[in-house]
Amino acid sequence: MQPSDQQPAEDTPKQDSEEQADFQPLYEYPPGGLLASVIPQPAPVTRVLPAEELASEPIDEEAIRQGLVYPPPPAFYQNMSLPPVPPPLPPQNPARQSSTNAYLASAPGQMQQASLQSYPPPWTSSPVPPPVKKSYRWVWIMVTIVSVFLLAGCGLCGWGLYNIFSSTYQQVSGALNIVDDFYTSLQSKNYTAAYSDLAPQRQISGLTQAAFTSQASRLDEQDGTITSFIPGQPSFRMDPNTGPDLSHFTITVDVTRHSSSYTALLRIARINGTWKIIEYDRL
Repeated sequence: MQPSDQQPAEDTPKQDSEEQADFQPLYEYPPGGLLASVIPQPAPVTRVLPAEELASEPIDEEAIRQGLVYPPPPAFYQNMSLPPVPPPLPPQNPARQSSTNAYLASAPGQMQQASLQSYPPPWTSSPVPPPVKKSYRWVWIMVTIVSVFLLAGCGLCGWGLYNIFSSTYQQVSGALNIVDDFYTSLQSKNYTAAYSDLAPQRQISGLTQAAFTSQASRLDEQDGTITSFIPGQPSFRMDPNTGPDLSHFTITVDVTRHSSSYTALLRIARINGTWKIIEYDRL
C-alpha cells in the first residue's frame, strides 16, 4: 500500500488533462455563429513559482514585465536602474535674492493685515420702498379758490345786471304806464285827466287845458272815439359820453277809431321824478 502523499504515475497525466480542461477559455459567441470556423487558442497560463525556485532560477526580466512570473524575485528590484537625477538649478541673482529677502522681511505685517482683513458682506438688494402717493391737496385748494372767485364774479355780474335791468325795466314800465293812462282817459273822454299826463305849459308851448280839450273833442267828432290802442316798444337815446339816456323815451302807439286808424308818436320824459308826455304829433 502506497502512502497518501504519493500518487501513482498514471494519475499525473490524467490530472494534467483535467486541469487543462478546467483552464479552457470561454467564448461569447455561440459555436454556430460567424466565428465557428475560427480555431480557439488557449490563453497563456501564468504559473506561480515558490520562493525556492525563484531564488535558484535565473531572472527573466522580460517575463516578469509581461506578468508571466509572479511575484518578481527580490533580485529584480535590486537590479532595477534608478531614474536619472536632474542637475541642480543655478544659484539665483544675489541682488534679486536680497530684494526678495527684504520683501519677505517686511511682508509678514502686510500678510497679517491681509489675513485679518475681512471680506465685505454679501450684496443684498435693498428693499424697494412703496411708491409715494401723490398729494393733490394743492390742486383742490387752487380749484376751490378759483371756484370762489368765479362764483363771486358771477354773483357780482348778476347783481350788476339785475340792477341795470331792474332800473331799465322800472323806467320803461313807468313810461308805458303814462302812455296807457293818457289814452285810457281819451277813450273815456276824460280830457282833464288826459291833460294832467302832459308836461306843464312851459314844456309844451301854448297848449292850455282849454286848447287841449277843444282839440281832443273835435277829433272825436270827426273820426269817432278811440276803440283800441296798442303802445309799441319804447326807445331811448344813446349818449356817446354818458351811455344810454333812460330819462327820455320815444314811443309809438297804434290808435284805432271808429272811422280811422293811425300811428301816433309820443315823447316821454321824467320830470321831477314823474313821467310826463312832453310832445306828441297827434292824439
